[in-house]
Amino acid sequence: MAWKDIPSGVIASTVYDEGKLVGRNLTCTLPEVTMLTAELKAGGTVEAPITGQVEAMEATITSAAADADMAALNSPKAHTVEVRWVQDVMSNDGTMRQVGFKAFLRANAKTIPGASVEVGSVPENEATLGVTRYQLFADGEEVLLIDQLNGIFKVNGTDYAAQIEALL
Repeated sequence: MAWKDIPSGVIASTVYDEGKLVGRNLTCTLPEVTMLTAELKAGGTVEAPITGQVEAMEATITSAAADADMAALNSPKAHTVEVRWVQDVMSNDGTMRQVGFKAFLRANAKTIPGASVEVGSVPENEATLGVTRYQLFADGEEVLLIDQLNGIFKVNGTDYAAQIEALL
């Protein structure tokens, strides 16, 4: 039986906007990539993905601080956001190693959040971003690049939209 390393908890994270540190150990939800589908008639109805086409992507970054850096992330302009995190991974001999991850987003702020202030509670400030480019690296290897504006749809090194772009 082949061994598959076992991922453990996230150790630490950082978020950058335009190269400037927004915060450490923030909560980040990276985009879900949902492919557009078409209904085909084949022994009933079958849904098939449309190559290279995805629904709108969204990311959120949540902080306990309502500071100037989070306010800048919510400004109504294009942002280049970088999320970095480190995770422990266990090998088959029981040793732990640290693996680095990076996500690069080209995004626009979708909302300017309201504030909730309650005595004895830590307030949250959330940036909701509409994402047009999403690139993900795991342990130094690119595993995903979706660029809606430039017709790129790469997963594990294969650009599934390259043939479409070549035909246009």
